[in-house]
Amino acid sequence: MFLDSNTRVTWRMCIVMMITIIAFPAWGYAQQDKPLSTLPLHQIPLNNKDAFSKSGSNWEVAGGVNSNRLKDQDLHALSGAGILVNNPTSAHHQHLVTNMQHGDLELELDFLMAKGSNSGVYLQGRYEVQLLDSWDVDNPKFSDCGGIYQRWDDSKPEGQRGYQGHAPSMNASRAPGLWQHLKVIFKAPEFDANGNKTSNAKFKKVWLNGVLVQENVEVTGPTRAAMFNDEKPMGPLVIQGDHGPVAVRNIRYKKYDKNHITLKNLHYDFYKGPQKMIPNTDTMQVAASGQVDSLIDDVGQDAERYFLHYTGTLEAPNAGEYLFKVRAAGMIQINIDGKTVIKQTDFHNMGEYDSGTINLDKGEHKFALSFVDHPISWLHGLALYGEGPQLRMQPFHSMKSLPNRGKETPPLIVKPEKRVKAIRSFGMFGDVKRTDVMNVGSPDGVNYNYDVEQGELLHVWNGPYIDTHEMWVNRGEPQLATPFGSVVKLDGEPPLAHLNNDNQAWPDSIAWNQMHVKGYNLIENGWPEFRYAVGDVNVHDYLSGHANDRRIIRKVWMEAPNRENGLWYHLASGKSIRKNSNDEYVVNDRSYYLKIMESGGGKPVIRDTAQGQELLVPVLSDTKTTTVRYALIW
Repeated sequence: MFLDSNTRVTWRMCIVMMITIIAFPAWGYAQQDKPLSTLPLHQIPLNNKDAFSKSGSNWEVAGGVNSNRLKDQDLHALSGAGILVNNPTSAHHQHLVTNMQHGDLELELDFLMAKGSNSGVYLQGRYEVQLLDSWDVDNPKFSDCGGIYQRWDDSKPEGQRGYQGHAPSMNASRAPGLWQHLKVIFKAPEFDANGNKTSNAKFKKVWLNGVLVQENVEVTGPTRAAMFNDEKPMGPLVIQGDHGPVAVRNIRYKKYDKNHITLKNLHYDFYKGPQKMIPNTDTMQVAASGQVDSLIDDVGQDAERYFLHYTGTLEAPNAGEYLFKVRAAGMIQINIDGKTVIKQTDFHNMGEYDSGTINLDKGEHKFALSFVDHPISWLHGLALYGEGPQLRMQPFHSMKSLPNRGKETPPLIVKPEKRVKAIRSFGMFGDVKRTDVMNVGSPDGVNYNYDVEQGELLHVWNGPYIDTHEMWVNRGEPQLATPFGSVVKLDGEPPLAHLNNDNQAWPDSIAWNQMHVKGYNLIENGWPEFRYAVGDVNVHDYLSGHANDRRIIRKVWMEAPNRENGLWYHLASGKSIRKNSNDEYVVNDRSYYLKIMESGGGKPVIRDTAQGQELLVPVLSDTKTTTVRYALIW
């Protein structure tokens, strides 16, 4: 359906405007490899610098930071602990070097770049993931944030000395002065008994702000400016301190050895007939038995409904805490050494996970798994994963036990080509499914989604647009469109409310008999203007994206038949909200900036809440019409 800028559309019409489907590689998919239940990572304490063999006076322990996003190299430490802030000088520019030595490693940390600043994270002190203020870069290179930095050889001809650099798949960077998140899964180089290298180091995966920007990138030796020119099985984690101001916090890791958990001597008993819960098999007749190499939900027996009981031996290579997680179309119970690790009491589908932990000694343990198949015949599948101390998460099931035999549905990306596109769908906001979401995307990659039933802005992001595979593949369940790119989750609060006093909590929703959705108009280049009424107050809510200084500008026009006492407009909420020297608000622990251009005549107020703080402005108390206009910058 093609709609011009004067077309009015109602919400009862299913719209898809100018859709272009692009076959993107999976590494741009922000929700893929979504973290589930795992054993906790080890946290490096940052209340002092005792965890580091080298740091230098350029590194300062802090409890917070100030940074002007418009001023080069501007970063200031605030009193407290939990953050390390680097401000190098010509005399003091030491790297941050951990006492911890690692081989294979999973690493997560938060970092914050000053405008124009440069740093890097060196795995084993040798292989760099670049940190850089790359916010306004259109086509990122290996030297931009999330890149694997190049190697260097002075003996090569001019112009060929730098080699093997690997650019990130997309620019997922945030604005300077905002906290960003890096996650790395790294495989160290391997050596034989004589010290000869048998395999190269590899960045198996690198995520920047939730986007998978590197996958299976092999490095044949130390990257440029590494601390060491040789290669070893072990080395420290290093954060570069000689190039520019940077802050780090929440440095967490898991080290992995080369062992794995073994599930062996796996025997099954198959019982025919439906079950409403995990049964006691003492009085049941076994229909079939056998041996298998791995778990599977269908052992080839002919029965409309059935129950499976597996027994075997689980070999734990290291002593400590183990975690097991399961997803299955049915009901599961898992026991190890007679202790219940996971027990489900109702039926689940393959999209739901359960997990449990148990402490195990090194050696063999009795394993048992009971499985009742799902009463809906077309739902099927059984998957079990486990991890332990210095042991990677691994599967114990056959690929045949998964829907589509374990073949993941690839992303189905809709990308705007020439003008703004809007697609209506269900959408996830945290753990809650919103059922009337409009996803709005632009050719320059500035996007948002909006809960039409409540007038709530849910997410803003930069990237190609949305993944629609859960809408348009197979049965089209669960009708979800997923943001594709680097996503900032907003508060999702209703925009308007009457407050009787300063202490009254902001409501979590607008009552159905107060919210009247009226549809929307398409304005400039296809950006929608949403129209609704809250009680007697008519609202026009227009949001548009701007690639320069990546931002969404929101203009809200309100009209009431009479002046409204105690009516407030909700701008933002989060852990903290601070006003900076640029007359901007820094929201939710430096997640994004908010710039008020028109306040509707009222004075903005920051007030404390049970969860942190919120930013409100009174509206329509002195006039019957007003406009609030502000920008979200990330």
